[in-house]
Amino acid sequence: MSQQLHTPFVGQAQPDLVVAGAGVMGLWAARHALKRGESVLVLEKREVGAGASGGFLGSLMPHMPDRWNAKKQLQYDGLASLEAAVGELEADTGLDCGYRRCGRLMPMKHERMLAHLEERIAGARDWWTDEDGKQAYFMEHVPPEELGRRFKTPDGTPWLSPDLAEFGASHDTLSARAHPRSYLMALAAYVRNHPRGEIREGAHVLAIETDGDGVSASLADGSRIGCGRAVIANGWEAYALLGAMNGGKGAVCAGQPITGRGVKGQAVLFELAHDDSLPIIYDSGTYIIPHGTVAGSDEEGGPHLIAAGSTSVDDWLGWHEDAEQARKAFDRDDTAFYDHAYELAPALEHAPIVRRWANVRPRNTMTDPETGKVGTDALFGALEGQENIRVAIGGFKISFALAHLAHEL
Repeated sequence: MSQQLHTPFVGQAQPDLVVAGAGVMGLWAARHALKRGESVLVLEKREVGAGASGGFLGSLMPHMPDRWNAKKQLQYDGLASLEAAVGELEADTGLDCGYRRCGRLMPMKHERMLAHLEERIAGARDWWTDEDGKQAYFMEHVPPEELGRRFKTPDGTPWLSPDLAEFGASHDTLSARAHPRSYLMALAAYVRNHPRGEIREGAHVLAIETDGDGVSASLADGSRIGCGRAVIANGWEAYALLGAMNGGKGAVCAGQPITGRGVKGQAVLFELAHDDSLPIIYDSGTYIIPHGTVAGSDEEGGPHLIAAGSTSVDDWLGWHEDAEQARKAFDRDDTAFYDHAYELAPALEHAPIVRRWANVRPRNTMTDPETGKVGTDALFGALEGQENIRVAIGGFKISFALAHLAHEL
């Protein structure tokens, strides 16, 4: 994504809001602030989408609708409202985000899974509802004999292998996908083209701290930028920024010290022509996501890219002496996720891998106050004692479903 040319804050008053990080969280915070009439400066260490937001997958999948709780409700609210939010963004920018409510298939390998599915079908009926309380999205059992007929590629190949779905599959109509890079380009375009917005790439934020009634951001080039408020949304690197606050004591949000780590993920893009009617396939940590024409078209104008991922590696820093190289390095020996993709989707067997991606996702590690377990939820909110500094760090693998909900940032 190219560098912004106009610089609306040169020689002008300081911005109302500074955002550290130009991923999906930071750009949504910027969009909401601009729509409220605030002036916004987004500071990005590298370039827009250089972190976890700029990958291939773009999966928007709900938690299972049984054993309902507040976390599942929040994610449902995000998934249910995102279609309208993306539609408004596309209308504002004229850009396609590659969004489609495509649904999801999950193979059922054991008979006991049928009983669990019945609970989930009932849960979807109770919880996946619209504002009037009517069921808006469904979960169903697809018997094995129907899979190949209902879900197949243009050449007739079953989309989900019957060999891995002895008892059929669960199918939901809530799951969706967006093309991550197109989505980010639309968000960035909105900020860049707004008369009160700016994205400054190559701007490495070293510290954010309160400064009188406002906030100041210290950059690696020695400059300082004053603003009224700040949002820290620079993914896994936010943990170091937050940990250095208060004399190294760290920052607190919602009564808890903010802790987390970066987890390495990988994905690949297959080249396979399809008609963009196929659902996501998910099984045992492997995602297969067909993307539409916004991601690329074949010679006949049809979509031809399918993403597969992903991995979760904690000790990735040891891959290279240089952390920046370690962040982006693709481990070609780690093939388990796309080996399983070949098993799940027979049509991929002869599809070439045309691109590979690797990067680091944020994983919040604070304790859930309700369950006492270490969770991976998204973190939104003001820092205690520093109400004009807020944080927006994506939940592990769920950022795209929730980022647009952070209206208060």
